[in-house]
Amino acid sequence: MHHRLFAATLLICLSGTGFAESPPPTSEPTSMRFEWVREGPADACRDHCREWIAASGPITAETARDFEFFTAVRDVRGATLVLDSGGGSVLASLDLGRKVRDLRITTTVGRTVKLASAPGEALRAKLSPRGECASMCVFALLGGAQRKVPPEARILVHQIWPGGKRYDPNAENYSAEEMVRIQRDVGRIARYTVEMGGDIELFELAMRIPPWEKLRSLSQAELRRMRLQTSETLAEAPTSGAVAPARSDPAPTAVRLPERGWTLIENADLRSLSRKHPLTIDGEELGQFELSLACAETRGSYKVEYQETRALDDSEELPGRLKDVTLWVAGERAVLTVNSSVLDTAPGEMQSVASGVVSAAFVDKLRQDPTAALIIGTKTTDNVRTSTRLGSTGFAQSFAKIAAGCQKQAHASADRVQ
Repeated sequence: MHHRLFAATLLICLSGTGFAESPPPTSEPTSMRFEWVREGPADACRDHCREWIAASGPITAETARDFEFFTAVRDVRGATLVLDSGGGSVLASLDLGRKVRDLRITTTVGRTVKLASAPGEALRAKLSPRGECASMCVFALLGGAQRKVPPEARILVHQIWPGGKRYDPNAENYSAEEMVRIQRDVGRIARYTVEMGGDIELFELAMRIPPWEKLRSLSQAELRRMRLQTSETLAEAPTSGAVAPARSDPAPTAVRLPERGWTLIENADLRSLSRKHPLTIDGEELGQFELSLACAETRGSYKVEYQETRALDDSEELPGRLKDVTLWVAGERAVLTVNSSVLDTAPGEMQSVASGVVSAAFVDKLRQDPTAALIIGTKTTDNVRTSTRLGSTGFAQSFAKIAAGCQKQAHASADRVQ
């Protein structure tokens, strides 16, 4: 069983204080595809057309074998491999990287844009530097004998995670067998990083980014420091090969909120759907937050409340207050109003509360798709930002009761008006 980095097949980028998910193009292969490409159009580069191996798509259990088949029919020693991938299988990625190193291949990141060609004519393409190499693709990139990452490319790292549990990792249970497999693969990645001449900082950084955070983008300075960037320029000539205030006291009947998944909370006639989650930046825990959803006064809408407890650095004389809280789901955004953000009576803690109203359509996006994610972005007055991905575990099952209660409440309000 292979483990995949969280969201290995999603292209994720930071937008404002949260995530924006970009679906892969419809032509995206189900497994990484290798193609020998010559630069074009022919009349533009003439006798100086570059050649490279285009490698696009997710890395699967078949990828290393497919690469072997590809190299068996062509001399690719010393060529250039252009990666554009969201990552994938741990073991296959490490295997691919080792095969690349054995052939002294140079690796880079870019998007191969194919050009129209006549039947029987060699494949021609343009090379865009705006490619992406995410998750385990980064370790395949490390396999290059020389490595060049253009400034326009995006290099993203993240922890490894069981593929079937990546949609809502904080709400899942994990067996001892799964933990053994994960730790074994973590050790393999560490050994490979050192073997390929990478700095152990690369491994440490990737392994501390939890699956509910956005993938961590590496800067050019970090790429050089972690030895993912070893060459500033690629040869232009063709190669010889393929080439908040504290929360008010709860009612006596309040239910303690579980740590995992969305949970229905019932207090007298009031119902809410709630979720607790750690608040982290690059895997460092700052505190925790609770998000709750309940009926709003306006029919067809729901009230959202966000409550946060954030630990403060002892050195902060004037800690930043919570300034913005924004929710995203399936490309739709909702902005909450920060009601308060004050120092708690407990030493070293900031308590913040924000609230707002979202439409039924906004909620339905999360209810109807079991793989949907709610992204919560926050920003403080001193520009500290967090982004957290919540899955929908337990949401659909309990939301029906919330919706029924809201409908009943709306009817009762209408009767009183009449």
